[in-house]
Amino acid sequence: MNNNRHNDQRGSALIISLVMLTAITVVSMVAMQRSSTQIRMINNLQHQHEVANAARGTLSYVYDVMRDDSALQGKIMSLSERMYKNALDKDDVDIPHFDPFTEFSNVLSQPKFDSKVVPDSGITTSVSALPKPSGNNYYLKAVPGCGTACDVLPAAISTTAVSKNNVITVTQEIGVLRLIPGGA
Repeated sequence: MNNNRHNDQRGSALIISLVMLTAITVVSMVAMQRSSTQIRMINNLQHQHEVANAARGTLSYVYDVMRDDSALQGKIMSLSERMYKNALDKDDVDIPHFDPFTEFSNVLSQPKFDSKVVPDSGITTSVSALPKPSGNNYYLKAVPGCGTACDVLPAAISTTAVSKNNVITVTQEIGVLRLIPGGA
């Protein structure tokens, strides 16, 4: 009888080891799936940062060029104001905008980025005039060259970058003021 009991237990070690191997396999597969999901999340985050950096870089480039080239700044701001006034005259609800790289291609060129995520055609930049506060002149005592009053031309520069797969879109925008001593 003792010998018979030993024969009954021979298969139990095999079954227990198979159950343990199955459990270890399932735990390993879950761990691998989680790590691959985390890798995809990190890749998406890196792509999002790259798209945002392309938008910020383009915006910074336009701003720096405008800051360093007052003649170009004047042309860009004047065009945006002229387009804005024309839209107001026509009772147009939409604020018009233009691409400075197209309008001023002789002095302003679209920056290129070495990016696997953002194609060169995926970056768009526009300049639009902003509504002026009421009143003609603004008292700007501390601004050199203004004396007691300056006209202000407000505008917005907006850059949008879109990833190659059109999943990530980032828009960056800054406001620009041009002061005109004594009024326009």
